[in-house]
Amino acid sequence: MPRDRHQNGYVEETGKRTKKWKGHYYVYVAQPDGSEKRAHRAAILGLKSQMKKWEAEKLLQQIIDKATDDPAKAKPSSVYRLKWFWENRYKPIKESTWKVSSRKRTVGFIENYVIGPFGEKTLAELNRFDLQTHLNKLAEDFSHSVVSKFRVYVKAILDEAIEQDFIAKNPARKLSMPETRKVCQRRLDPDEIAAIVGQLSQRDRLVIRMFLVLGLRPGEMFVLRRNDKLPGQLRIDESVSPDRLIVEPKSEASTSYVWLPQSLETELDFWLEAQTNQRPDAFMFPTRNGTPLNVCNYLNEVVKPAAACALKEARAKGPVPAGFLEGVNHQAFRRTCATYMQKHGTVKDVQAHLRHASATTTVGVYMKEIPASVRAAVEELDRVLSVPAEQSGAVN
Repeated sequence: MPRDRHQNGYVEETGKRTKKWKGHYYVYVAQPDGSEKRAHRAAILGLKSQMKKWEAEKLLQQIIDKATDDPAKAKPSSVYRLKWFWENRYKPIKESTWKVSSRKRTVGFIENYVIGPFGEKTLAELNRFDLQTHLNKLAEDFSHSVVSKFRVYVKAILDEAIEQDFIAKNPARKLSMPETRKVCQRRLDPDEIAAIVGQLSQRDRLVIRMFLVLGLRPGEMFVLRRNDKLPGQLRIDESVSPDRLIVEPKSEASTSYVWLPQSLETELDFWLEAQTNQRPDAFMFPTRNGTPLNVCNYLNEVVKPAAACALKEARAKGPVPAGFLEGVNHQAFRRTCATYMQKHGTVKDVQAHLRHASATTTVGVYMKEIPASVRAAVEELDRVLSVPAEQSGAVN
């Protein structure tokens, strides 16, 4: 319990004939309803004739530290609230196992989406009906990712409650995943790319070109350093999280090199030569303070405004296709890279370029069909499989 820590207690002289030092302090004991009750504790520290007061105070502090070191001494029981279990039994043993880059977001997600609606309920009160009803409601307003994470985390917390003998059965074990709104599969057509690039400055044109051709994740792009540029290659060994922490890339496969086309290498060299900070470890695309660009800020302050301006100009010239320049984001750039690269390489080539651990992710999530290519393939199929009219017995 946080309030137990950092208290000093107090020491007093006691005894009529033999004087002793007596220490007093408080502990906060968890109650079955999840609340806390303050309890007084006292201890005889030693004889006054053999111990100075400051020595008694030091000994008392050691006793306090030992007595309040374990915040979760409560006997396992289903009458404890979910919030209490999360704070005192689940989070302390799990938090250190989560990646540093995502730890803060994971804690925030659980506290917002799981503990927020159910934290005041006791473990005994949690039931499958309430959890499934809440899950279905989330699916009406949120993405598949949010709904899926809620299901995973609430099940994991209650699984741990079983392991620690707080409950006998997990009410989240058989939660069904409801249908959620369709996941965005946005990619850009060449006309959209040209329209956006036409709105950008030199730096941002280069950044977007690198997103499209190299398929970099935004967290990787904005922590590229000058010494990551090698002849014909870029080294990818760092990433910046949404919390602006510089960490290792997403996975082991992500730590690698990407090939740098000659025209893009020339443009990048020109950009780097023009920069004031020539230190080898300086970022390629820094802020004015020399720090990495913020991923979300770049999307909201550069990419989306450029798309909006390009769309406005396109509409001024005449009708535009449905969905033109809508929903443009960082994932759309990476998906565009994978989609168009499939015309120039194998699935394994695209997987290697995007640095995916599995080709399933490359094909299932990033590589999308190209309508013109599909149509050409169908026309070719028709040419190969169709029987000539004179052989089919067709009559004019």
